Amino acid sequence: MQELFEKDLDDDLRRQMLVYGQRHDAQTGLMNFPAFQEALSAWMDSQPGATIALLWIDVLNLRREFALWGRHGADSLISRAADLLRAAVDSGELVGRYSSRCFLVALKAEAPAPLEKRRIQAILDALSPMRVPGAQGMVEVAAGVAFWPANTTSLDDLIRFASIAASRAAYVKSRSVLPFRTGMDQHLMRDHRLEIEMLEGMNNNQFRIVYQPKIELATGRILGAEALIRWDHRQDGAIMPSEFIPIAERSDLIHLILRFTLRTALMDARRWEEAGIDLPLIAVNLSWANMRRDDFLASIREMLDEHPLSRTRIELEITESVLFDDEDLFDLRVRQLKNLGLRVAIDDFGTRYIGFNMLKRTPLDTLKIDRCFIHGLHRTDEARSLCQTIVAMGRQLRLRTVAEGVEEQAELDTLRALGCDAVQGFLIQRPLRARAMAEFIRDWPVRMRKFGFSSDGESRLSRPSRIG
Repeated sequence: MQELFEKDLDDDLRRQMLVYGQRHDAQTGLMNFPAFQEALSAWMDSQPGATIALLWIDVLNLRREFALWGRHGADSLISRAADLLRAAVDSGELVGRYSSRCFLVALKAEAPAPLEKRRIQAILDALSPMRVPGAQGMVEVAAGVAFWPANTTSLDDLIRFASIAASRAAYVKSRSVLPFRTGMDQHLMRDHRLEIEMLEGMNNNQFRIVYQPKIELATGRILGAEALIRWDHRQDGAIMPSEFIPIAERSDLIHLILRFTLRTALMDARRWEEAGIDLPLIAVNLSWANMRRDDFLASIREMLDEHPLSRTRIELEITESVLFDDEDLFDLRVRQLKNLGLRVAIDDFGTRYIGFNMLKRTPLDTLKIDRCFIHGLHRTDEARSLCQTIVAMGRQLRLRTVAEGVEEQAELDTLRALGCDAVQGFLIQRPLRARAMAEFIRDWPVRMRKFGFSSDGESRLSRPSRIG
């Protein structure tokens, strides 16, 4: 009889464990997605008059942590996140795991009351103490929220809308929980459509390269030009890089864009050279997604060999923010590019903070001051002071400083007075196709007088006092 009792007890425990395992995530102990859906549906049915907020949270850098610390590090990261979320919600509220990096939280909330917004944000903020195992970096998260029944009365759409809002939060790098808004799903569908149509556009000559000249402030001579890609979509018309580049960076399309841009720029530069047109420097933008590829350097070398041009005339521009993704890889790539004989510029400088020591030890050639500091520069003491500091830093490090987005003569005059080396922007010239760029170079000795330069290469403006 005792043995029969123990067998029944063992069978009951086994059944309970089986049921638990079917409904819960083994790693975190949270409800798995089917169980979460079932519990949320039952909750909605039992409280028809309530407003429910569904929060979708993505852990963005889980894959990177797996690469750095292995499965144990990634697992401990997710387990810690689950513990913090469990502690952040009230009794009766739901927490589940959707996938390896995604969590779901359901709670009663009156949208869009400010108090409820703060409460929802507090759940995301509960993850802020979490750190990467074995390192000091903070875990990166993005979150979106959708409300039932304000946004939808469909459970499937509620989850989908929260996911869309989280995707948008990741896209704009928001640290706040973004609420779903009508049109977000259309934005996502447009991104998906453009990603599909981008390859077709590359194969059907919808992309083109334009050039924006850079002018030396001390002499007025043309230092070079930046090669910029444009997409003339067959149905949608002109699509700006600010829209399609982030889409391309999420796929291999960004590598096709680099190859197209660099090859076209090299071929145009050779044609100008053969026509007797002197352009000392041609600049091409690099994406961090390009630099992460294992075949990055080989691909650059291949294009340089295919279209020979003096390598000192080629400058690759890297946006400042990439330093914060992987400082060591950034430093390695810059040194590799310099070993190929190329020039390297930091683009959009000032939008993030790069320490002086980092700049000092990395073999850069140029700092490009972001346009957000240039607009109305002559009217803002704060922007003027910041630009003065950047110029002084560049001079100390023997780096050329180039101001982007110059649109007013007063901005140009102020930058010159501060000792900035060069400018580019609509004031001088909007981006031009290759043939028009050749004409601009030929006509510049006459046009330069309009901006205060004489045709003999000397500025008619007063010489600035050197800073520092």
